Amino acid sequence: FLVLLLFAPMFIFSDVSFGGLPQAIGHGLMAFTMTQAWFPMHAEVWNAPTWFLSALTFAMAVLPFALPRLAEQSKPQLRRSAFFLFLAGLLPKLGYCYDNHAWGLLEGAMSPKAMHNLAIFNVQRFNPFYALIEVLLGAVACRLVMLDGTEGEKAPKASAVATALPVVGMIAVILARAFGVVQISDLLTRAVIFIPLFLLFLMAAHRASVQPKVTDPLVKLLSSKLLVTLGGLAFPIFVVHGPLGQLFYKKIVANYLWGGPLNVVCGPWFFYAYLGIVLVSAWVLQKTFITNKSVGALSKSILGKLSAPLES
Repeated sequence: FLVLLLFAPMFIFSDVSFGGLPQAIGHGLMAFTMTQAWFPMHAEVWNAPTWFLSALTFAMAVLPFALPRLAEQSKPQLRRSAFFLFLAGLLPKLGYCYDNHAWGLLEGAMSPKAMHNLAIFNVQRFNPFYALIEVLLGAVACRLVMLDGTEGEKAPKASAVATALPVVGMIAVILARAFGVVQISDLLTRAVIFIPLFLLFLMAAHRASVQPKVTDPLVKLLSSKLLVTLGGLAFPIFVVHGPLGQLFYKKIVANYLWGGPLNVVCGPWFFYAYLGIVLVSAWVLQKTFITNKSVGALSKSILGKLSAPLES
């Protein structure tokens, strides 16, 4: 919300220049109400990366109703739930690929005009319902590791191999697709390969991290002070890098402010300055707003009032 307020003049200027005041008002309402993910052709209005926060807001609203049901399930029931959630997320993607002959498209590297059906692709990519499925898969994975060693089932042994193999698999898939060795749609890669491997990695990393003595080298690396610090900045980086990128690189804004995009005005080296500005801005946002106790208390109070009707 704070970032939207700070950069609102820039967003409004850009929108009014391209589509007029009504478009700017519409996009502003979507952004401030965090509903943009429901509009497949406008999900990336204003601060583009925050479409995911829009989708995640819906998922978080549903979780209080879903988590109690998952908490009642045994491990076999959880595995069954994971299968049906996986299937619910996969079938629409299979439908998209089948109808549009998109089995091998590298959509992330294609221009919008080259897409077979951009609106349908964006529904698969942005719609909050599919984000909910992925969040619920994560909740199932969390519950599975919570039940380790219960119900008479032997707890899986933590091992460095169990942690490393999913990571190796994810990297291998990325490289294989980048070099054209494997041609699979972005949507199928995410649903069939990447998310299952990532969940396996998280489960293995959790099991390795709760041991009396942590010996897993990958877990120890991820627990290093540098990576923990960067991890703490991940969210503010996610929020600010888009608006700052527009400020320095978006033609209509940069031409007005700097006489052109700064990679042209200053040269390619400015990208490193941009990275530094993003890091510093994220740190300031983290210290002055995100971890501010007064802001946290206000946010908690507002959320309590908004959620009160649902609890009654």
